[in-house]
Amino acid sequence: MLVTEVRSYIDSYDMLPHGAEVLVAVSGGPDSMALLALLHHVRVIYGIKLTAVHVDHQLRGRESLRDALFVQQQAARLGLPCCVVRVDAERFRQTSGLSPQHAARELRYTVLSKLQRQLGAERVALGHIADDQTETILMRLLRGTGPAGLAGMSPIRPPYIRPLMSIRRQALIDFLRLEGIPWVQDSSNAKRVYQRNRVRLDVLPMLRQHNPQIDQRLYELAEMMAAEHHLLERQVDAWYPCIVRQRPDRRLMLQCQAYEYVPLAIQRRLLRRLTDQYIVPPATVRFHHIERLRLLLTHGRAGQRLTLPGRWYVERHYDVATMWRGHVPTDRVQAAKLSIPGQAILQELNAVVTAEFLGSVPSPLAPSRDVVYIDAATIQTPLMIRTRWPGARFHPLGAPGHKKLKSFFIDKKVPRAEREHIPLVMSGTEIVWVAGYQLGHRFRIGPETQHAVRLQYLKRSMTSP
Repeated sequence: MLVTEVRSYIDSYDMLPHGAEVLVAVSGGPDSMALLALLHHVRVIYGIKLTAVHVDHQLRGRESLRDALFVQQQAARLGLPCCVVRVDAERFRQTSGLSPQHAARELRYTVLSKLQRQLGAERVALGHIADDQTETILMRLLRGTGPAGLAGMSPIRPPYIRPLMSIRRQALIDFLRLEGIPWVQDSSNAKRVYQRNRVRLDVLPMLRQHNPQIDQRLYELAEMMAAEHHLLERQVDAWYPCIVRQRPDRRLMLQCQAYEYVPLAIQRRLLRRLTDQYIVPPATVRFHHIERLRLLLTHGRAGQRLTLPGRWYVERHYDVATMWRGHVPTDRVQAAKLSIPGQAILQELNAVVTAEFLGSVPSPLAPSRDVVYIDAATIQTPLMIRTRWPGARFHPLGAPGHKKLKSFFIDKKVPRAEREHIPLVMSGTEIVWVAGYQLGHRFRIGPETQHAVRLQYLKRSMTSP
């Protein structure tokens, strides 16, 4: 019996917590009417409370009004509350650039998600069936997909559940006829202008001539791929925080050396998760984008840059790559005054430089990357803080003479995208200190130094996303 089969499927995925509030998406077609009837059959067993939800996309004139009224009547016949929400799918299609079906789908899920939160429902039941799974896999194959796409639609992704995913449409129609349950036909389902309709009306019948078991074979493929997808995604969970880190300025740092140790299958999945999380819409990122990004991280040279959809850029450095959205960075000048004593807060660099006057030279000196001591007699006050500029020159401590700041950064293997974020402490036109890297030679503490100034550079560390 169909009710028993559906119950078994629900239990196998633990879809319905006992006593849950469940929204049922009902279009009025045979699939959703069977879903509503079957959940009504088992409501007492699971102690669930049902609410029918119908989204009127206003795309089919009187037919849309007919469907909304029909769903209200059928919900009332079962003694169930019903919410009808009207949306302007055509207007959304024009503003979003999506196809009519995709625009309607986006609005439908938006409505369901909003109602689920407003009503406090634990589950939203959708009427997708085995035939829909077959069509979805074929459409993804035609468009181009990977293992995750071949897994098809998930039976459960809370709050959404698909209790009928193992049932064929003919079995549902037989059930509706046996129970005397009416349904309505959506005339747009016969229009070949939509790809899903062409797959259902033309492609699948042809494939069934070659293999009458094609629906079952594709369903089995989806089941196998879903299990493998789940396993591989758990490996991505483990690797992702080791590879992707987010800086306070929202840039992403990709750890190239660690990435090289990741198995190839996980490399691609990891990058797909990265782009899905940040690039909108995710569908604009194709396999060739993922592959070019993967090769940049594994074999790219320092300074090599890649452009991704949505105005995202990735630049390879020595052992890391930087990913950001917006514009390609150019040399910028950040300027701030640094009094002694005092501090300069550099908001855009997310950093602070402090200066402290010392009456005498401390002994012993304890300089570090972020703390230096300079001879107070060698500087002009107030000091200034800025970032690099074209042609800047610097005399590093202990070096025989001046060199281009660009050459200094290259020698220190400072990533190009990092260089514009490094504060330079200036005395007049001279660089006193490349903060976090090197003191200027002329400003060092020497035997004749009587008074010292202590400079400290404070910068927030990177955090994982």
